[in-house]
Amino acid sequence: MPEQLNILAIGDIIGRAGRRALQSHLPQLIDKHHVDFVVANGENLAAGFGVTEDTANQMFELGVDVLTNGNHCWDQRQIMPVMDEDERYVRPANFSAAAPGRGWTLRETAAGHRIAVVNLIGQVFMGSWDCPFAAASAIMQEIPDDVAAVIVDMHAEATSEKMGMGWHLDGQASFVYGTHTHVPTCDQTILPKGCAYLTDLGMTGCYQSIIGMQVEGALNRMVNRLPQRFQAVERGASIFAALVHINPQTRRAEHIERIHIPPD
Repeated sequence: MPEQLNILAIGDIIGRAGRRALQSHLPQLIDKHHVDFVVANGENLAAGFGVTEDTANQMFELGVDVLTNGNHCWDQRQIMPVMDEDERYVRPANFSAAAPGRGWTLRETAAGHRIAVVNLIGQVFMGSWDCPFAAASAIMQEIPDDVAAVIVDMHAEATSEKMGMGWHLDGQASFVYGTHTHVPTCDQTILPKGCAYLTDLGMTGCYQSIIGMQVEGALNRMVNRLPQRFQAVERGASIFAALVHINPQTRRAEHIERIHIPPD
């Protein structure tokens, strides 16, 4: 029976509530599923807006290997030089060429398997970024042949754009999943050439909220159309993630399942 890589991908971690949930459950989750590698989206770690070195280090200490990012990447500007120096962070590869940091990284598991983690951001309803499909194709040409798995976080609003990326990278990536909407989907599948796919992991945050933010403030902005500062809910988070089994010899996914841990 071929060796198997177990990859855990965690959806957008929302502030203190999301961090607390992972502190309570992530180490046991890693042990239970014999997880070899953990990637999580960290763009909402700091009270829902961006990531700080301190909040990132909390996640690294729990077992997260790489933090991906998204449109809130630069909300905490002090993270910019850190992203330049630390290869455990990636930001969308199709950001401006002047952006600090890297759009993909190579990390190694305890058993010596090299994992490539790629971060992209969508264009539909998301802003004027460079083409994510062109960026993805260029990166696939750069990834070394001896990499055991290629993981892609497609941070995007439109489900069609995320699905398009899954099909675009089928046969090249091992797992393509969406983040950003904070709403989990249940369309996990393995595409014909071996790429595991899920449209959105969902957030690791409080679902008694509006996408992780306190209801009153978010609703006031919608109803009254006046400026309103959003505040992340600080307790009661669910964990949403996906576990994928990958054959390191072929880079093909052999199994995908969604993980949901409700609030304590």
